[in-house]
Amino acid sequence: MKRAVNAVIQIKRIAFAALLVAGACFCVLAILPYTVPRHEIRDAAIHSLQAATGIKPEIKGIHFSTVPRTSILLEQVRFGSGEETFSAGSIRATIRFLPLLIGDVEIASLTFESAHFHIEFGPNGARLVGLPPQPAGGSGMPEIKIADSTVDLHSAVSGMTEKLTGVSASLAWSGNGFSTLASFEWRGVPSTAGLRIADTSALGENARSPVRFRFENDFLRAGFEGAFAFRKGLQAEGGLSVESRSLRGLLAAFGIEVPTRGGFGPLSLKSRAQITPVALTASNLSIELDGNRADGTLSLAIEGKRPMLQGTLAADTADFSTYMSGFSLTDADKHSWSTEPLDIKPLSGFDLDLRLSAGKIVFGKTAAQKVALAAAVKDGRFTLSAGEGQVFGGLLRGTASIGPAPAGADVRINASLKDFNSAQGFSALADNRRLEGTGTLAVSLAGSGANVSAITRSLQGSTELTVLDGALSGINVENALRTISKKPFSAVAALRGGKTPFNLFAAKLAITDGNAVFDEAQIESGSVAVTLNGLASIPERDLDLHGVAKLVAAADAGDKAALPFFLRGSWDNPSLTPGLLRHSGLDSGTRLALLLTR
Repeated sequence: MKRAVNAVIQIKRIAFAALLVAGACFCVLAILPYTVPRHEIRDAAIHSLQAATGIKPEIKGIHFSTVPRTSILLEQVRFGSGEETFSAGSIRATIRFLPLLIGDVEIASLTFESAHFHIEFGPNGARLVGLPPQPAGGSGMPEIKIADSTVDLHSAVSGMTEKLTGVSASLAWSGNGFSTLASFEWRGVPSTAGLRIADTSALGENARSPVRFRFENDFLRAGFEGAFAFRKGLQAEGGLSVESRSLRGLLAAFGIEVPTRGGFGPLSLKSRAQITPVALTASNLSIELDGNRADGTLSLAIEGKRPMLQGTLAADTADFSTYMSGFSLTDADKHSWSTEPLDIKPLSGFDLDLRLSAGKIVFGKTAAQKVALAAAVKDGRFTLSAGEGQVFGGLLRGTASIGPAPAGADVRINASLKDFNSAQGFSALADNRRLEGTGTLAVSLAGSGANVSAITRSLQGSTELTVLDGALSGINVENALRTISKKPFSAVAALRGGKTPFNLFAAKLAITDGNAVFDEAQIESGSVAVTLNGLASIPERDLDLHGVAKLVAAADAGDKAALPFFLRGSWDNPSLTPGLLRHSGLDSGTRLALLLTR
């Protein structure tokens, strides 16, 4: 019991002693502002600001306080005179406490609060407008901080301006070295950055200084390590790394809208970079976008009306399927062309000149081998050219472009595909595998409209198709012709099913206002010959064709059998029906009966 009472008494003594110490400290802090002459405080603050900025400031008001920390609040601070001045608003200077107890005023840090900085990058360096173009430094240099301020970055060379808001930063000098850490909002996105310059004195002599820079926000991480100098503007060279979870979001921050609904997602880039005020060139580049990896060079120029991206890349495999998502040539029912408006306005926001060579390129269900592509955007028109490429087993060359037009979009296609597998090709292009053989296709088309459906109605041009040593599946013309003389009424059934082999299938189409006229279409083999005429409507996706099939084999020279037929209806499921059968052994009544069986 006695020990407990003694413990309580001891605790009370400690508490009373602590209270006395606290009271003494409070008294010291209370009377400290009156023990130090105001002119010494003012002179110390002015000396620190002069060391930091290189110019003596004008101060309208000064307030000294010790709670919650020993500091001086300088109000209405102004640097310079004449037209170019820098008004810092208020500056808070913290004072080292222990030296102050013996009457010495030492400034530990200067904090610019709610200030507005204008930093200009010119041919000979960077400067804070209103302050001398000389680096700060010296033995009396305190730590500089910025709180809740705005920074305008302006390039006198390129004319570009960036605004950083809500800036909080800490600036530190170590000899000739300079470093800073900052947080701010850039284009409305919270961001952080770090910068270290090894030798600031070299910059004033147009010499190079090692530099390290890091930038990070929610969708972008970038780093640069190398050297830079000011020679007719900023000149930097070194290693560059960029990572973004969304290239689409990054481009949107610069006001650039991408022209596709899909893709432009995760980006990773590493390169050797050269940076000037108006351009960035990335060599020894390794880039990965949406899972596609490529190597090469890229350059971005930001002078002129629109940013210009140029480059040459090589890849083993490139899958462009993701860029096709959200866009379809047909409506949801797959039986009519899409009426969704085409928006090509994003193409007017940038220029492009990009070349890509790849071992394999994938577009949806279509794959091309050993492809050399050139993609260009100029004056709002996108052009895609294939110098060479193996598609469906054949060689593709051609150009396709889309650009602005009074009615919406203007489309132009000029292409040739030689020695390709026609079954694979027409299955991918038209979902039809009826035509087999080795084909050659030449296409020249042009049209314009507000959507795909409107463009098909304005198509003009021509198409030529030749297929060698193939067959028409689902049709047996020879069997039907041989059945006519023996069983005329069975000719219709004999026509359907099986295949019609041929040595040559050739067709020439003239296209006007979306209607394709068969100027010349024929099928030739050792046993049959087929001629075809009529019209195919591209807008309506249907056929209205008629033809005649004949036996031409030597063994059938005396046989006058001929099978007229009609091919009508939708592209997806056309109807094949016979016409009036002609044969020397058939009377008129039999011919009429066969006609009625169609």
